[in-house]
Amino acid sequence: MTISYTTSDKWPGVKFPKLHKVVYAHTVDHVQAFYQRSYLDHLVDAWLKENCRSPYYHGPGYLEEKSIQFEDDEEAFMFALKWGK
Repeated sequence: MTISYTTSDKWPGVKFPKLHKVVYAHTVDHVQAFYQRSYLDHLVDAWLKENCRSPYYHGPGYLEEKSIQFEDDEEAFMFALKWGK
């Protein structure tokens, strides 16, 4: 497990995990991702549940791209190899 941290001038002494974004799909016809779930999304969710120990975050639903943000470098790399676009 490899997690990188960053700091902020606004909050000295507080460390924030550096997130690694991996895009795995785009929506069709410029529809927001929240409204367009597919079988691929279910496969990705199952893979995440099975393979991730560290926190990860789904991209915001108002975008046209579907992405996952990882705290762990290794998990982001493995996900990108399997699902990355």
